[in-house]
Amino acid sequence: MDIQSFSVNMAQANVMEEAGAAVQHMSLSNVEAQGEAITQLINSAAPAPENPDPALGNYVNILG
Repeated sequence: MDIQSFSVNMAQANVMEEAGAAVQHMSLSNVEAQGEAITQLINSAAPAPENPDPALGNYVNILG
């Protein structure tokens, strides 16, 4: 292998490595944004009542 083709191959490898790192950075940013959105959604949900009615959920009316 001559020096010219080795140099071209090294440059292509560097470009591919930089592109891969850029894609990973973009996907990490997206995941962080989704995590923040989910955290806000969970925090905005109504809390469960402290003393729910004990009769709720004990029977299911399947006859209609």
